[in-house]
Amino acid sequence: MKITVVSNKIASWSLLLIGIGHTITYLTSTNTVEQDEIVRQMEMFTFQLLGAEANVFSFYQGFSLMMGLLLFGYGALNLLILNTNKDDRLPVTILILNVFISLVSVILSVNYFFIVPVVFTSIALFGFSIALITKNRKS
Repeated sequence: MKITVVSNKIASWSLLLIGIGHTITYLTSTNTVEQDEIVRQMEMFTFQLLGAEANVFSFYQGFSLMMGLLLFGYGALNLLILNTNKDDRLPVTILILNVFISLVSVILSVNYFFIVPVVFTSIALFGFSIALITKNRKS
């Protein structure tokens, strides 16, 4: 199998797996007493948004679940494109987008998260970069 395809698959699976892992971890983690107090404070901080009342915790929860879904979806979408587009594999424009998105993901992960998202987004960046570099080479 060509290095371009293999590196693309590794990168895509990396994003898909971190999306699943993020969501499972978020849904199954238990809170400490201190964390429960912070959640209560976040729930008490309410605001009006487009005529509806919301609170900071609902936004935090929604953003976290959305992040897991979108990481999963982005990885899965790339795998589906690879599977469907047998002749040319991924177009260069999609490879460039994948490199850009994964680069920004690595930067955000380094600045805001811990080692696991840094490693998985770095794998995605490395895989998509290799796929872009080797796109027009013979393997």
